[in-house]
Amino acid sequence: MSESLPEPDRKGIRMRLAWVFPVWLMPGVSRLNASTYFFCAFIFVTLVTFLNIVQPYILKEILHVPLDTLGSVTGYLNFLQEGTALIVMGIVGAISDRTGRRTLLITGFLIWTAAFILFPLAGSLGELYMYRLVFAVGVATASVMVIAIMQDFPQNMSRGKWGGFNSFLTSFSILFVLIGLATLPGIFTSMGYTPVQAGRYTFWVGAGLTLFAAVVFRLGFSGARAVQKNVPKSPLEGFATGLRAARTRPGLALAYISAFAARGDMVVLTAFYSLWFVHAAPEQGIDTATALRIGGQTMATLILANLLWAPTFGFILDRINRVIGLCVAMMLAALGYFVLGSVSDPYNMPVMMGATFVLGIGEISVIVVCNALLGQEAPPKVRGAASGVFGLLGTVGILTATLAGGLVFDAFGPGAPFKMMAVVNGVVAVFALCLILSGGHRYRPHTD
Repeated sequence: MSESLPEPDRKGIRMRLAWVFPVWLMPGVSRLNASTYFFCAFIFVTLVTFLNIVQPYILKEILHVPLDTLGSVTGYLNFLQEGTALIVMGIVGAISDRTGRRTLLITGFLIWTAAFILFPLAGSLGELYMYRLVFAVGVATASVMVIAIMQDFPQNMSRGKWGGFNSFLTSFSILFVLIGLATLPGIFTSMGYTPVQAGRYTFWVGAGLTLFAAVVFRLGFSGARAVQKNVPKSPLEGFATGLRAARTRPGLALAYISAFAARGDMVVLTAFYSLWFVHAAPEQGIDTATALRIGGQTMATLILANLLWAPTFGFILDRINRVIGLCVAMMLAALGYFVLGSVSDPYNMPVMMGATFVLGIGEISVIVVCNALLGQEAPPKVRGAASGVFGLLGTVGILTATLAGGLVFDAFGPGAPFKMMAVVNGVVAVFALCLILSGGHRYRPHTD
């Protein structure tokens, strides 16, 4: 960003992402380290998406959960996941400021590997909940480390392009799951395996991927700077320091608040978009499977918007004040959610696809800018702790949006959760605007 770092620190390396976007890496970070991070982000999003998509297969084919309780069981599993994240994220982030990111990242993925092995072996819902708790610890640990490493590696002037390229790349994770990993149960059953065997083998493929990723991280993150000097003595002290830093750096407070909105945005989209198509299916005379297929096809316009806009917005962010960028992103997201929520018929494909595309631009803008702002504003010595606070508030956003979204969906109709998030994004945009008008948006370099 030109106002904060006119010249790069030339002790670092200049690297081109996809041979197009030049970024400056922090001193001590190699091209191998950077490339490993992008693999890390890709595989993380892939595995989280894979788990959420394939989990219903385990519920139906292995545990034979009745259809009338399928929703509540899924809700309990997700609540367990996010509730555990609330406990784990802040502490893990603070610990990483002392131990380094690589150790905890690998630990998270190894726990994740064990969970992938155990999950399809569950013989009861009680066992399944216990194994999902193992998943939750692994995913939460890995999640904070992915956020922290994302902030550690680029120089401040390149955070926008770095985040934009990261969002561009991880958009392919969803496609990889939908056209690849999600088809594994069908492939295994077509080979003559029983549905139970197919479910287990599918999850064990996931275990193989997490284990392979842990090995890649062990080799690819060698030599990267991760441990900070003069960090707080205890994880709780580090977490508290990460919170207190927001008092003196309003940009960091804004980044924390934006995490609440950004993660809430994502869960509303994933939880209620396809459900809207299912809800409207009887009026169209179509079955649930067809409704889900049409919803997935329409969702493709969101991915297209992400692919086209993420690198562009990242490039822009490195040339403007990032608080201003966040204000613009939140207004775009508010507009997108309001437009989508105002659609009367989701099966009016031109209208629905257009609204989804607009939403995709706003949503990816928020994701790119809130991470760039976090990396810019978080004090280096507690960046891991700040990433933990960021992740924790994002988890609060997920839980709040899930609960409130479900209530307004039932009370006011399928478009209501999206209008709700339009209001949330609008409130954050107003907060950012107030910060801009007061002069608190100006960047102040760190002194430690």
